Amino acid sequence: MKGMEKMQISKSILDYRKSNNLSQEQLANKIGVSRQAISKWEQDKGAPDIENLILLSDEMNISLDNLIKGNSNIKKQIVNNEKAVKFHFLVILFLVAIVIYIAYFAFVHDIFMIGFLIATLFMLGIELYVYMRKHSN
Repeated sequence: MKGMEKMQISKSILDYRKSNNLSQEQLANKIGVSRQAISKWEQDKGAPDIENLILLSDEMNISLDNLIKGNSNIKKQIVNNEKAVKFHFLVILFLVAIVIYIAYFAFVHDIFMIGFLIATLFMLGIELYVYMRKHSN
């Protein structure tokens, strides 16, 4: 049953593309992805993210619900992606709070923790990078 569920989106994309006489390149251009992404989705070697699912449902003129209905892998991917974005956002807030804490000690108590500040800023930079990449996808 799981194999059939996974096939639904890949088969829908392939069927739509062929019935509209579109090449992978043409469909890719319509929704703003690479030809390789379309190929990967059609071969069931990957799945579109939520933004691309919305674009596909608009292009294919079917509801997003009908496109992903019964496909538990896509549903899990969407939920996990949302959880990851929220987690990274909370980590960023926590690291910003630490930087404020370090600044407070530097100005109020004349205690400057340079090593702690550098490590925190480094982690903050990594988290911002990861958050921006996940948030832009």
